[in-house]
Order: sequence, then C-alpha cells, then structure tokens
Amino acid sequence: MKAKKRSLIIKAHLEQKESHEVRLPDGSVINLYIGRKYGENNREINPTVADVVSVGEGVKGIELGDTIIVHHNLIMNEAAYIKKEGQFVWLGIPLTELIYAKIEEDGSLTPLEGTLIGERIKKPRVSELEFEDKTEPMKFKILKVPAGYEDVKAGDTIIAYRLSDYEMVYHYNNKECRAIRISTNDVLGIYN
Repeated sequence: MKAKKRSLIIKAHLEQKESHEVRLPDGSVINLYIGRKYGENNREINPTVADVVSVGEGVKGIELGDTIIVHHNLIMNEAAYIKKEGQFVWLGIPLTELIYAKIEEDGSLTPLEGTLIGERIKKPRVSELEFEDKTEPMKFKILKVPAGYEDVKAGDTIIAYRLSDYEMVYHYNNKECRAIRISTNDVLGIYN
C-alpha cells in the first residue's frame, strides 16, 4: 500500500486503551482489562496511537515506522479503513492538524505542524479548604514546539483562547499518558 500525496497510511489497534499494566512495589507486573469502551468520553475510550506504514509525497516531519498521536475520532472513521484484521485496522488519513505528535522511543512527544505541547498553569490556592487545583483558563506554559515554528518557544507562557487546550489521552507501552495540546492558531500572545 502506498499513501497518496500529503497523506499517510497508518495501522492502529482498536482496543489499545482496554488493558493497563500495573507495576507492584516488588517489581512484578499485573495486566488489567479495564473495559473502557463502555465509557462516555471519546477522548478516554477511542484509540489515538497509530504506526505509520506509508508516507505520501509532500509529508514532512513524519517517517515510515513512526508512532503518532491522532485525534480521538480519526481512527474510528470506518469509511477510511483499507483493511481490518481482528482488532487491527489500516487506514488512509490526510495530513491535517488532527495528527498531533510523534511518540519517540523514550515516550517523549515531538509536536507536529500546528501543535504545541504545554501544561496548564495552576492558580494559587486561596484557602486550605480548597480540594481541587484550579487552573488559569487562558494561560499555558509551553513545553515543546514543532520544528521550524518561531512565534513561541519552549518555556514561554502564552495566552490562548479559552478552552483551546485539548488533553490528549493515549497509551504507550501499555501505560496511560496525557499531554496538553494547543493549536498554534489559538495562540493570542506571549504573557509577560
């Protein structure tokens, strides 16, 4: 299979979020089946990690064999399926901002074009009676930027549209991971 221009062919496991690995203090490991597919939040239940099996002409920053994170509804689009074998699917996807980041071998993320990786900034607690941490609604600290992006750099605190942060929930090496994605189009300025 060969991807068309500015597209990818990816392979994904449909039940990648169903099992979890728990490491016990003695070093032993227990594998748990969670049954998340019965939940209501698609970010939590839909698969988001895929392996790249073909890269079309004009695609930059993604190579054959890369592991990528995509939007939580992208892999569930049966109209894009090329092949399905058991719980594995192969599908063609266009190169868009719905492809968020590459997962490196050490588990770290490399943001792709149009994506910033950041963290929410916690508000200081006013009282000891507050049980939950509250975050600034529009301020984020940027952790990583895509190659070639120069408007913002890692370490900057930015102002972005309210609710523009998107929590990516993904599994890597049988562990649940989370990261905050902010679109480069949602950045309003750098906070001083």
